[in-house]
Amino acid sequence: MRGKRAERLAPGSLPPIASRATGRGRWIVGVFVYRGVSSSEIDEPVQRLAARLDADIVTIAPGSGSVHGVEPSREIEVDHVVDDAPPVDVLVVPGGLGWKQVIDHAASRDWLARAALDAKGILAISTGSLLLASVGRLDGRDATGHWLADADLAALGAIVTGGRTAAADEGRVATASGALAALQVVDELATRSRWVEWMRP
Repeated sequence: MRGKRAERLAPGSLPPIASRATGRGRWIVGVFVYRGVSSSEIDEPVQRLAARLDADIVTIAPGSGSVHGVEPSREIEVDHVVDDAPPVDVLVVPGGLGWKQVIDHAASRDWLARAALDAKGILAISTGSLLLASVGRLDGRDATGHWLADADLAALGAIVTGGRTAAADEGRVATASGALAALQVVDELATRSRWVEWMRP
């Protein structure tokens, strides 16, 4: 963080989470963000996943502008709204306090369903698993998420494992109970996503 943006930060505050471009653009990790999303579930897990894939990171949100993340409090810059988002190679759906407002947003649900269908890999974290399940992408699949939401996850069609991590669809879909658990699966998800690309004719 340099220049005028750094000067505007209040003492002790964290810099905004922003997109990351490698300049090569071969892979895109798309992160779905919304007001009240958990910034800790975006920062380190996504950075590690993108580093493994040498990928660009783009953020996609229900609306334009920045969104305020929590745990810790942090602004997240938005690159695309769901109506104009590019295709993504790996989809990341973090959880957060704002997941309930997103579940009723039709355009976001439509985009999540399409992105999850086409992505080579998917990572849903904490209550992000509920968002993924709400668009039918965890139906009959092993999944985990925030422990307080196990009943809701099951009601949305997932097979709740109760573990810290779970994999489904031959490893294409990974779910995690939180940010630390997500770090346990990002390497394997990156490897599996590369394998899918290599196997394509």
